[in-house]
This record gives sequence, C-alpha cells and structure tokens, in this order.
Amino acid sequence: MGAVAPGFPRRLGRRLLDPTTLAVPGVVVIFSLFRSRHLIADIPLWVIAILVAGSYVLTLLQASLWPELVVTGWRLYFRVGTLLGAITIVIYSVGWGPTLALGLVFGVADCMRTVGSRAARPGMIFSVVFIVLGQLAIATGLVPTLVAEPFVHGLGALAALGVLFTIRMLERVFMARESTEHRFKALVQHAADMIVVNDAHGRLTYVSPSFGEQLGYDPGQAVSLMGGDLIHPDDLKRMAEAFEAAQAGAGEPFTFEGRVRAQDKTWRWFDMTITNLLDDPDVGGIVANLHDITDRKASEEALAEAEERFRTAFDEAPIGMILVSREGLVLQANRAFCAIVGRTQSAVVGSAVNELTYPDDREESLGWRTRLMDGEMNRYQIEKRYLHADGHAVWASLHASFVRDGDGNALYAIGQIEDITERRAMSALMAHAAIHDPLTDLPNRVLFADRLELALARSLRGTRHVAVTFVDLDHFKLINDSMGHEGGDQLLRAVAERIRASVRPGDTVARFGGDEFTILFEDVEDVASARDAVERALGALAEPFEFDDGELFVSASAGIALSSNGHDTAAVLLRNADAAMYRAKERGRGGIEVYDHQEDPWTARRLRTGNDLHRALERDEFELHYQPFVDLHTTTMLGVEALVRWRHPTRGLLAPGEFIDLAEDTGLIVPLGYWVIGEACRQAAAWHKVRARAGQESWRLMMSINVSPRQLVERNFASRLIEIVNASGVDRDSLLLEVTETTVMRDPDHAIAILETLKAQGMHICIDDFGTGYSSLSYLKRLPVETIKIDRSFVDGLGDDREDTAIVKAVIGMADSLQLLCVAEGVETHDQVDALRALGCQIAQGFLFGHPLSAAALAPFPRDDLSSWAHVAVTNAS
Repeated sequence: MGAVAPGFPRRLGRRLLDPTTLAVPGVVVIFSLFRSRHLIADIPLWVIAILVAGSYVLTLLQASLWPELVVTGWRLYFRVGTLLGAITIVIYSVGWGPTLALGLVFGVADCMRTVGSRAARPGMIFSVVFIVLGQLAIATGLVPTLVAEPFVHGLGALAALGVLFTIRMLERVFMARESTEHRFKALVQHAADMIVVNDAHGRLTYVSPSFGEQLGYDPGQAVSLMGGDLIHPDDLKRMAEAFEAAQAGAGEPFTFEGRVRAQDKTWRWFDMTITNLLDDPDVGGIVANLHDITDRKASEEALAEAEERFRTAFDEAPIGMILVSREGLVLQANRAFCAIVGRTQSAVVGSAVNELTYPDDREESLGWRTRLMDGEMNRYQIEKRYLHADGHAVWASLHASFVRDGDGNALYAIGQIEDITERRAMSALMAHAAIHDPLTDLPNRVLFADRLELALARSLRGTRHVAVTFVDLDHFKLINDSMGHEGGDQLLRAVAERIRASVRPGDTVARFGGDEFTILFEDVEDVASARDAVERALGALAEPFEFDDGELFVSASAGIALSSNGHDTAAVLLRNADAAMYRAKERGRGGIEVYDHQEDPWTARRLRTGNDLHRALERDEFELHYQPFVDLHTTTMLGVEALVRWRHPTRGLLAPGEFIDLAEDTGLIVPLGYWVIGEACRQAAAWHKVRARAGQESWRLMMSINVSPRQLVERNFASRLIEIVNASGVDRDSLLLEVTETTVMRDPDHAIAILETLKAQGMHICIDDFGTGYSSLSYLKRLPVETIKIDRSFVDGLGDDREDTAIVKAVIGMADSLQLLCVAEGVETHDQVDALRALGCQIAQGFLFGHPLSAAALAPFPRDDLSSWAHVAVTNAS
C-alpha cells in the first residue's frame, strides 16, 4: 500500500475525536435489541460487536493513512473499497442484505465529504461489486437472509440500481459545490484582502492565501486556530461585540478595526468586515474580510504626531501666528498674536482679520491676501499695522502663505506676525538722526545735498534759479570759549531757530557742522532776490540773544552761489557758496558775498584738471596706495584698502579729493574704477603668493576696493568685475567691495540685485561712510552686507562730542544686533582706540596704524605686525 504519509497520529487523533465515534456503541446496542426481537439474523452478540467495531476501526485506519489532498488513484480506491466492504459485511451479516443497501450510499457520501466528488466513480463500482458478492453469499448460504429467495435477489438488483442512481445524484451535488469552491478560491487566490472563515465557536476553518502572505502563517497550520488568539488584547472586546452582532443579525455585515498578531509577533492593523453565513450550506461559517490598514494607521499616527507638534509650535511660538479662512475669518490664533492685538483668544477667533487690521492698511492688506489666494504668488511678506484693542496701531511684519489641497485649491492661510513697533520707532529715530543735526534738529549736510539735487533738477524745467547760502557765525570760537560748550550749544540752537523763522516754508535750512549753516532757496529770480532773502536771515541774527547772564550780540558772514547754466551740480554750488562765505569773512565779516566765476581761480583750475584727467589713464599716471585696517584687540593687520592717487606731471601726487568729484561728473570714474579693481586684484594675488612662501597667513590680507556710484549703475558691472577678478587669479574670498550709503539708496533694488550677485560669487560687501547717508534700516537688512564702516566725521568727535559718541555707540550696537562687522575710519589717537574697544568695535583704520603707502614702499609685502608702516605703530599697551 505504500508508506504512511506524515501526520498519521494527528489525523488519527482528529478522527477519534469526531462525534461519529460515539455512534459505535449505539449501533451495537440497536443491533442487540433488533436480535432480541428477531428483527435480524440470530447471531451471537459478540459477533455483532466485532462486526460493528471491526468495521469502524478498519474505516478509521484507512481514513487516517493519508491526507485528503493525496487520496487519489489507488489510494482513493483503497479508501472507498475498505469503507464500503466493511458496510457490506455488516448489512449482509444481519440478514437484511440488499434492504440495507442505503448504508452503502452513506459510506460513499462520507468519502465524498472528505475527498470530494472523485469518490463517486469508485463508490458506484464497489457498491455494485459488493451487492453482487452479497447476493452470491446468500445464494450459497454463506450469510443468512430474512427475505425469502428468489425475492431477495430481485431486491438486490433494485438496490444496486437505487444505489447507483443515488450516488450519481450525490456526485452532481458535490461537483456543483466543488465548482463553487473553485470559483471562490480563484477569486481569493490573488486578492490583497484576507478572507477568513470561522465556525460558531470562533475557530478558523478556512484562510485565503493572502493570510499566509501578510501574516506569515502556514495556511494549513492556521486552520483550527482560535481567532481570538490572534487578536490584540485591547481589541478583543470590540471583536467579541462584532461577532455577537453578526450572529444576531444573519447576513448583515459588521465592521471594526483591530490588530492581528503576525507570525513574527508584530501587530498589523486591519479593517475587518464580519458576516454571519452559518446558515449558508456552501459556507457554514462566519466570514471575516480583512483589509490591511497598517500603513494608513502609521500615516494617521504620524499625522497626529505632526499635528500635535504643529499645535504645540503654533501655541508656544514667540511670534504671533494665525490661521485664516478663505473668507478672511480667523480660525485659530496663538497667545502671542492675541497679545499683539490686546484681545483674548475667544475674541480673536471667528473675527474678520480685516477688522483686526488698522483702517488705513485694510485695502492694501486685502489686495495682498486676494492675490495670494488667487495663486498669483506663493507667499508674501509685508509690514502692516494691526488695530490694538485700545485703539492704537501696532506695527508688525507679516509673512503669509496659503495651505492648498492636492488640486492646488486654497484651504486656509497661515500668517506669522512679529511685532516690530519698537523696531520701526527705532528705525524712524535712526533714519531721522541720520539726516538731521542732533543739536538743532535741522537737516544735516546729507539731507541738504539731496534736496539741493532735487531743486536743481526742478530748476531745469523753468527759468528761475536755485541759490545756496553758507552762513558762518563770526568769532564763534571766542563765544564758545567764554560761555562754555553748553552755552555755545544753546546759542547754536537759538541761531538755527531764528534762521528757520526768517525764510519761506519751502526753503531748507541745514547745519553743516560747527557754527556753519546752509540755506537752500528755490525759485529765485535773480541775485538781488537771493541777497534780499539772506539779508533777512542775517537781520534776524542781529537782534540780541537773551541768556541767563545777559544779552549776547552775534554777527554772521554769508556767501551766496546762484545756479546759472543748467550744468551746476550740488557739490559745485556748495563749494562756490563756501568760497563766497570765506571771501565775506576776508572782507571784514558780517557781510554777504555772491560767488563770481570770473573772480574764482578754482574754476579755471578745475577746467585744467579735467583736461589733464582725460589723458591720465592713457599715460599711466594713476597708482594705488594701501592703508591697513587692523584688529583692535591684537593690533594686527586684517587687510588693506586700495586708495587711488594721481601722480600729476606738474602738480605732483594728488589725493582723491583733487580729482574724484571731477571724474564722477565727467564719467571718467568708470574706466578709472575698472583700472583700480584690476590693479588691486593683481597686486593682491601677487602678495598672496609671496606671503604664502614667507609663512604669512593668507586670510589676513583682505583687499578692500571702493566702488563708485557710476560703476554700480552700469548694466554689465557685475559681469565685467567678475571677468577682471578671474583674470587676476586672486581668491574672491579675499575681496571686500566698499559702496557708500548714498550710492545704494539711489536705486536700492538695483543695488541689492548687483551686490547679491557679487556676494554669490564669493566676494564680501561693505557699506562705507555709514551714518552720513540716510539708508532705511529695512533696506540695510536686505542688503547682502557683512561689514559697515563708521564715517571718520563721527570718529573725530569720539569721547569729546556727546552726539558723535552716541551715534558711534548706536551704529556699533546696530551692527552687533545685525551680526555685522564694524570698522571705524579715521582713527588717529590712542584715546579713540580705547573708546572704540570699550564700545565693542572690532576693526579700525586710520593714520594711527599707517598712512597709505605704495606697493613699492610696502615691499616685499604688507606684514601682519604693521612693521611695513614702520613710521607709525600701536601696541596692545595703548
């Protein structure tokens, strides 16, 4: 018969536990009762017991030899033949023969229950064979019969036909059932979802292939497991409730989510649909459809954690944050925003963001939000005012963006709001201070020059003139020495007020410094009109000034310069007015002089200088001198600034003040500027090589180069500069480009774009003469600047002049807050060094450390200890 298949003990045990085992004693008892009433053949009881028990044991053994899946071929015929043979022996031994042939049908049905419809054919064959053998046994007297012959043989024929017909019908039923099962298995064979069938007690009777794929169990081993053993303890209650509900409502599906233990002891989340099909003969169980939602649960958990983090960050953010609906209603606001607008969270949430905006800013704010919602921009940042609960405006920096769905539709806006009220107030104060004199609050020279340029531009459209007047108090040093600095300041404030009151509202009065004042008169008809206006101003000063110690009489000298030919510049008019004022002082003070071109030799000299300047570049008459800037804490060199000099063939070495303004006016500054950049880069590259061979640190030799306003507006300036730098071979990281505040503010957006391009190429940017311009702090914050230079005019008064000291301190503090380096220009004394160190300034430049020297004078290279500038030295002891 072949070897017994593995698993025989387990299969035998399962058969012994089958409820049909209990029927064996019952059959023996029934046959005994039938014998006592002569309903069966008169055979001994022990024979009946042996027949029944032996038949059952034989059937049990043959059914346990092999699993149902391998019962095919001869094994199938052996199983069917053994079972039907045992049944035939029993029914013919008790005398009823073919009348109990129905037992053969039950035997075939049992085989078909375990191995399927393939048991029908051997069942029909063996049924006929065993009935024929039984009939032969009756005919030969081997077995008793209670039915007389020949009727028993006719009955046997009918029994054979009935058995064949019945088995055929059973075959059709089982084949239909198997077809259904095959279709079901085909459907679930590759299904991603798991299908599990449980009996009424929760034991698994079927699992789909995906059960093993997803959980790692052998489907054959999984069958007979209790479903509850695989469910997470926290989910057992919900599973039990779902099973109870499913059993109570036959056919109605019930759904819940729960965790199932995998073979590797991990837990996976499933969406389970439970359906009661116990009454369905094709299923006969409770069907569970399990859809794996582990990834979704992980995503939900990650999303929940992210939402919690966002909520915490939102609520605890140090700046204000709000969520705003498409309709402009506040959906959520954190405590910081509520503090900004002075309202409670309950009052803010649900209110229109427009109502929280200061009335004057509402229209503009709505326009920005509309463009953002319509997708014209991804985000925006503006400065706007919010309306505080007590009615005052709160300035804030708003960064807003819209959160959108997968289709790009706007869902809600998120805004980050930083209170900048104090910063704007400080910015406004500093902006005002930058262009106003701190003592008199008059415009300073920067603002005056700006208004003068605008006035000159307007004058070109008419026939009238612009007049500039320099007013200088006579003998002010004597007054200041006798009254003290406080008395002198009091007089200057009084003088400023009288001059301001004596001119028209549209005229500009400025303090240029010390006891010098300037007046800008627009729309002047002629020299006589200008003189009349100045006479009124000086007449106002003629009245005595009242002081605690008595009256004081002062006089002033004035010089007037009148625009004439449409080609005057602000610098020329100021220079001319200043020259006329000095001529007034030379002629006895207290008078007024009008500038006359024919009397001024400076004009002729300027013309000659202009002619010579055109040829200077061709004749290679320019040269660079280098002045060090140093680390104030170590008094060692950090770099040098390249300063241009003109070696004039007849006038000798000329400083920039002799020709730079003229070069700017004529446009020659552009080629001159490129020459300076190329020469400085070439020299820096050469020095770096020599210093490297001498063991000097290369980073200490930064080369600082000034960029003129005319260069910065050149369209191809950035590309031209990069080309020059590349050709020189100098390391870009060692270049520091200096631009003045005024240069940047002429066209801030253009300047920012150019400077950002240069910084992206690895160069460094510095704001020169800081404090003399009037740059907006908002622009300064946008500039790609790393360094600012404090103008020498403020450093001169450091420690002596209260206003200069305050400005230097403010600039250093601002630079520190913006994380910028700060360089003090024009340092000439040890006291200035000490003061700068105390204020936290890191870097300084000035004659105290070294006068500008040529490359030849610094040969072979500038040394870190400043010994190359040996005529001036500073030690740490200073």
